[in-house]
Amino acid sequence: MTVSNKCSVCQHNEINAINEKLVSGVSPRNLAKDYGLNHMALYRHKDNHLPKTLVKAKQVEEQTAADDLLDRVETIYNQAWQLMEKAEQEGKYQPAVSALKEARNSLELIGKLIGQLKTGTEINITYNTEFIAVRGAIYKALLPYPEARQAVIQALDNELEDDQELLPEVVNGAYSERD
Repeated sequence: MTVSNKCSVCQHNEINAINEKLVSGVSPRNLAKDYGLNHMALYRHKDNHLPKTLVKAKQVEEQTAADDLLDRVETIYNQAWQLMEKAEQEGKYQPAVSALKEARNSLELIGKLIGQLKTGTEINITYNTEFIAVRGAIYKALLPYPEARQAVIQALDNELEDDQELLPEVVNGAYSERD
């Protein structure tokens, strides 16, 4: 039995269409069905053989689309600001307030688009009582194993990005090294 080192995807007669779809985000599993290829071969091809110019062109296209969206939102902001100023000069305060709200919404969207405003909820469990109890139980269980205990403390410190060392006394207040 001989093993071929040639990529079955690269050898496919519809390689250009396959590459385009891979770059566009189509799942290798879906492409495998469509083109009669092994999905693992498509994953390897995607990781190792996609033409760099095609990948770069897709990145440029995505960046251009993002820039275009940002430009359009900035245009809306500018128009809303101009409307607000005009309405304010004419003493039409209700329309001025409405335009100001639209300007604010546009600024918020711009902030999200350029990454200056975070979206979503961020939860800090460091001071959650259940997490503290679990952390204390882990430390206590690891008392007979000081090296493992120190490794766990270090891992939690790194994971939580906390500058203070996580000591058992801090964890639950009632537990100390002597327990």
